[in-house]
Amino acid sequence: MTLIHRLSGVTAALVLTAWSASAQADPSLAVLLKPSAMDDAKGAGTVEIEMRFSALPATAGAPLLSLPIVIANTATIAETLTGLKATDADGDVPLTVRDDPAQGLVWSRHWLAGRATRGSVVVRYVAPVDNTPPKRGSGPPYALRTEGGGVSGVGNTFVLLPEEKIARKITLRWDLGALPKGSTATSSFGEGDVALPDGPVDQLASTVFMAGPMKREPTVVSEAGFSSAWLGTPPFDPAPLMAWTNRLHGWMSGFFRDKGVPPYRVFLRYNPINAGGGTALTRSFLTTYGADTQGDSLKGTLSHEMVHTWTDSNAGQWYGEGVAVHYQGLLPFRAGLLSPEEFLEDLNDTARRYYANPLNDTPDQEIAPRFWEDTRIRVLPYDRGGLYFAVLDGRIRRATGGKRSVDDLVLEMNRRYAAGQTTDDGAWIDLVVKELGEDGRKLHQSMLAGALMLPEPDDFGPCFTRTTAKVRRFELGFEPRSLVGTTKTIRGLIPGSEAAKAGLKDGDVVTYAVAMDGVQGDPSATLTLKVTRDGKTFPLTYLPRGEAVAVYQWARKLGTESLKCVY
Repeated sequence: MTLIHRLSGVTAALVLTAWSASAQADPSLAVLLKPSAMDDAKGAGTVEIEMRFSALPATAGAPLLSLPIVIANTATIAETLTGLKATDADGDVPLTVRDDPAQGLVWSRHWLAGRATRGSVVVRYVAPVDNTPPKRGSGPPYALRTEGGGVSGVGNTFVLLPEEKIARKITLRWDLGALPKGSTATSSFGEGDVALPDGPVDQLASTVFMAGPMKREPTVVSEAGFSSAWLGTPPFDPAPLMAWTNRLHGWMSGFFRDKGVPPYRVFLRYNPINAGGGTALTRSFLTTYGADTQGDSLKGTLSHEMVHTWTDSNAGQWYGEGVAVHYQGLLPFRAGLLSPEEFLEDLNDTARRYYANPLNDTPDQEIAPRFWEDTRIRVLPYDRGGLYFAVLDGRIRRATGGKRSVDDLVLEMNRRYAAGQTTDDGAWIDLVVKELGEDGRKLHQSMLAGALMLPEPDDFGPCFTRTTAKVRRFELGFEPRSLVGTTKTIRGLIPGSEAAKAGLKDGDVVTYAVAMDGVQGDPSATLTLKVTRDGKTFPLTYLPRGEAVAVYQWARKLGTESLKCVY
């Protein structure tokens, strides 16, 4: 068990002096993070970053460092950092900038060396911390932000990295002298100053960093097993939720046949525009809350992202997100951590959003190019993928008299991935065909083509059966691509829509602070747009719904009160 420690005052100076004097001869990359005092009122601050490379070869005009400008609709510090300087054995290395075209999920800024580098290279710069709601709208919660006098963020938005694939020895150190007394630091790789596993530098891109007067569950932190951290004061007490997540992590470790309980960290942060969302990262998960979030509402997200830590593959998003949706309610239900009613609620949320989605027949190959332009497209790998796994599970159970299930195929994919074997779409299809013959291949092909995935009435165990309900379709009332980009201008307003009735007009410039994926899934959720028109700005709220349609749902069977519902 490792005690959390803090570098401050004289101690910090002595440690950092010793570190500089030794020049970190063994590690080939030493990273130092030095947060400034954070301005809670303004939601601002900085993080000074120093990176010491034992060698960073680059010819004149070649990229020395890179950072995404935008990654998954999230802006980084690439265009706002200050004081960037690189030096080597011959002094300052001049840097020029080259940007990728602004397209796709990721485009980057590259800093090019003005001359060939020689020997060790030291890079220094200052990353701004800014709590301003992101202008681009919904995206993963990667960006640097401050809460409760501390700071947190993901490396892919503020850590400049070389474009290389070599393995390095990497160390991470903190200087917390400017943060409040009692502050500590943690990351995806452990508490305080840590040595990362030898490997490529891009592991820093998927690392969560947090420092400040953190609160923890469990309160005594071990390097092994589960831990969680948050800053500030969420609108709920995170400790009971994190204790629940800890129990689930232990249970999942057994289900996925881990030899032990691996290290796993959960970081909680406030998110002004996509509350309740999150993202799985190295050995960890970053989840978010809003001003009105209730702790229990995050259980599905926490479970979903935890599944990702055991289901790596080279298959498409339909697999990665679909298998996580399939298990996000099922595994805590099996573990006794969700009631039958809670499991049913999770299942019906997915089913309602999928069956009411007018674009649920969109072929899989069209999803990636249109991923950020329309939430109805964006949720398909999750919703359709999850129901595909349910359909497949039911067929395998019936074909084998209950002796096998989709669990067996997923566990085999996990084994192959760990062994370095092929785990792409073809490998999965081979496993399905082995279980169900050519009917399995046809099922998979139809799913990719956009066919409706409809589980049988009893595919979710003995206590539930299929039924139908009426729900109004999600309908923004205008062209969804209006909400893409930094400036969001309404186009294609639908006459008679709820948006038009509320007074929205073509040409209005809008911002919003909710997750569209969540609004789509909640038939009662209203949407508030901050509208700018003719030099005036005002809020406009409406229910983004259209026609009522029948959707499939699952309900508790009468007379099943005494049954064991888990399947």
